[in-house]
Amino acid sequence: MALIAVVAFLGLGFARTSLDRAAFELAELDRAITEQTAINRQLTMEIARLENPARIAPLAEELGLVIPSQINQILVDLDGSGPVVADLARDEANQ
Repeated sequence: MALIAVVAFLGLGFARTSLDRAAFELAELDRAITEQTAINRQLTMEIARLENPARIAPLAEELGLVIPSQINQILVDLDGSGPVVADLARDEANQ
């Protein structure tokens, strides 16, 4: 009878230790998830700031890039005769 009581006591102690360890690991994982979520939010905001056209336009002008006055499209002919340049200004005038 005493042997059963000792084994039961040790089993309960082991179970309690395992549960405490699992709870500690869960708390650590929750902390890591919270930390990574905050980092992800900051990086998403940084991407939005960097992609902002109001920030990019002055930088492009400093590099000498301009918005073209005339836009041409290159149409690819799939039968192999080569690309054709379409004049959009002329096509719009004809409509």
